[in-house]
Amino acid sequence: MPEIKRARIEIVPMIDTIFFLLVFFMIASLSMVPLKSRHVSLPESETANQKPQNQVVLTAASDGALFLDRTRCTEPQLLAMLRGRVQSDPNVTVLINCDKALPASHFLRLFDLAKQADAAKVMVATLPRNLGAQRP
Repeated sequence: MPEIKRARIEIVPMIDTIFFLLVFFMIASLSMVPLKSRHVSLPESETANQKPQNQVVLTAASDGALFLDRTRCTEPQLLAMLRGRVQSDPNVTVLINCDKALPASHFLRLFDLAKQADAAKVMVATLPRNLGAQRP
């Protein structure tokens, strides 16, 4: 009498697939950085880099409104809150996020406020420039 083989379900390929998906989603989630600023139309730069994790975002919107992260504030309020953040963490990076339609004086004012708050690291938010596109 021939021996009857019972059907088996192999789970090793399923485990491999699950680990592959786990690694994929872990890597994908590392590239997702929460945006702490208001939406503005950024200028372009050929040397644009990714923003650091430990940061404070100063934003000047297209209407001239000022924001610290997502909180709307006046210049004195912004300076006081920024000083508090810099004092609590001296290594914090201040990211200046200024709408490109605004005059340069708005950007310079935000930069000046960052320096008044004794920020050691100040960066400017820009978009990567499309090198193949025609420039006006």
